[in-house]
Amino acid sequence: MNDMTVGMENLPNVFIDNISIARNTLPFNTRIRVVIKMFDYADKPSWRNKISDLKVKCSFIEDERIESLNSGEISLYDIQVGAVNRTLIESCDDFSFRNRVEGYEIYTKIFEINIIQPNNLNVYVACFIDGLEFGIPQFDKFYGPMAAEKIYVGGVANEVSGYFYNPETNEEYGGPVHQHSSGYMEGSEHIDTAHAGLRYVSEDNYKMIVATPPPQGAETPGGPQSGQGNAEQEEQEEQLAEDLAGVDPNIGIADNGPPTEIY
Repeated sequence: MNDMTVGMENLPNVFIDNISIARNTLPFNTRIRVVIKMFDYADKPSWRNKISDLKVKCSFIEDERIESLNSGEISLYDIQVGAVNRTLIESCDDFSFRNRVEGYEIYTKIFEINIIQPNNLNVYVACFIDGLEFGIPQFDKFYGPMAAEKIYVGGVANEVSGYFYNPETNEEYGGPVHQHSSGYMEGSEHIDTAHAGLRYVSEDNYKMIVATPPPQGAETPGGPQSGQGNAEQEEQEEQLAEDLAGVDPNIGIADNGPPTEIY
């Protein structure tokens, strides 16, 4: 954990800490819960209660916009908030304090949707500031680095994730990333001054939690009318999410525009 984890560019970094998937009996039969994590300095906060109107946008995308976001053709700025677009916004000041580690404070927030199980589904998150009142739409919302994860691929929960590390220091890298002709490099975009090359390491998707549904016809504890089973399941999932919220992030941060690769 270092200054790059907090964020060294225009706005703070946002990390996708874990994703839980559970089946339910609602018409939209799949509940997806994403725990978002942010870091700040414990002694001298850089954004916590410091930046007015700092928010996080979280978009669940399952259509052709996945390719458009990944290629940079559009950004989260172009995704409208609301149920139709499965896009949510929360104030960063409403994030909950989770822990203090090595001089840094960790804050988390849960974003949740109910959806019919999709074929493909990605989640995208980024900090932004709106209401700047320049009178030009492109300038009235200011976005920071964007993070993303695949949730469903071909109708199956994604089993692969990964992280970046700096081969010069042999340390995991948690800041913005861009893809150059020579490979991945640190920073949101390529610049003339020297900046380190990075390597991407694939690994099992430890941040994905998939709840196993009960056998068909089985009753939950307490019987079908009591609601006890649903309450217990929700309590267990919430506790699991809380337990995982203290885990260091395994995800890199893409550029200010959309990432060239989802991981």
